[in-house]
Amino acid sequence: MFKLSFSSTRSQLTTVAFVMAALASSAFSAEPLRVCSDPDNLPFSKSEGPDKGLYIDLAEMVGKRLGTTVEYVWWLSFNQRRALRNTMEGCDAYFALPADAAYRVKGVDKSNAFLDLSYAIVAPLGQTFTGLADLKGKRVGVMYGSPPQILLATREGYTWNTFRTHEQMFEALEKGEVDLALMWGPSAGFDNLKLFNSRWQVLPVRGDSLTGQVAVAVSKSKPGLKDQINQALQDLQPEIGKLVVKYGFPTQAPIDLVLTTKTPLNSSSTVTAQKLPAKSGFVRVGMKETQKPEWLVANASLSPDEAKSVFNNKCSHCHGANGASPVQERDLRKLTIRYKDEWKDVAFTTITKGRPDLGMPTWSGIIPDEEIKSLIDFLATVQKK
Repeated sequence: MFKLSFSSTRSQLTTVAFVMAALASSAFSAEPLRVCSDPDNLPFSKSEGPDKGLYIDLAEMVGKRLGTTVEYVWWLSFNQRRALRNTMEGCDAYFALPADAAYRVKGVDKSNAFLDLSYAIVAPLGQTFTGLADLKGKRVGVMYGSPPQILLATREGYTWNTFRTHEQMFEALEKGEVDLALMWGPSAGFDNLKLFNSRWQVLPVRGDSLTGQVAVAVSKSKPGLKDQINQALQDLQPEIGKLVVKYGFPTQAPIDLVLTTKTPLNSSSTVTAQKLPAKSGFVRVGMKETQKPEWLVANASLSPDEAKSVFNNKCSHCHGANGASPVQERDLRKLTIRYKDEWKDVAFTTITKGRPDLGMPTWSGIIPDEEIKSLIDFLATVQKK
């Protein structure tokens, strides 16, 4: 009787396992991996030119691991959630979704996080930073309405200048108009590498709203694809590290800009709560009922669509798109239920004066009253009855 030796049996089992793995990895190879991506968003993605961006390079690597080619569905990612809802049926994956569990898109699964991103200190070479206190006494450039501006605005003793673009901040650094800048790390690192020949040091930071992770959005219509992408991302970790260096992302140990109880609040941001629901993000302050606040008779400075866009750019990271936060205390669709006829006064006071103890910054002096009026008019359109 013919008998298989242990070694030959093991060899055959290994062969069978290899074949099964190959079949599994090629489950999607019959058709290309269709990837949604922004056509003009370096250092992450670019449809034309020599630099394709980290997400595009990585998508090509993942496609190769899956044994298939990659095709792209290009669309601007300005309104990411809406774009995904409208276009995810036309593609299989999107290499740019926040990994935060609170960031959810209907019909989409998420891979494991594959990349850490953060804001960064951009400063002349040789300067040393160990924490938030090292920014005191310095002129700091920040993007208008960004988390770094909010961070400095709610603390005493910090001086900042606001800018609309990274290009303006780099120009201010070159002219000596600011001593350092707090910029979005990947973009600052890429520009520093490509445009300034690494003239500046770009140091990652961490703190409230200053860091995040990225995952791949995967269409739920492709069962099993998420697991395959997760395996590919795990296998490609060394290559992802090389892409981070290739595109100039900051790689040093992050500097803590975490707020502590020893960091004094800006006294103008302190208000006293009066019988509001526990953990509420809004605060009611004393106001004469016979006096109509000037902001209520001001003309809104933004169209409804512009106000909605401004809200989703500046406020959705805490309050959700269109005010629909999954966290009850931050859901701005219930203001009329909580505060009845006074809700607009409460909202205006809270936006202008802030609630630093609950993470709500002071926006007075940052957003004009007329623009805040526009935002409140927008919130009126999303209130639940």
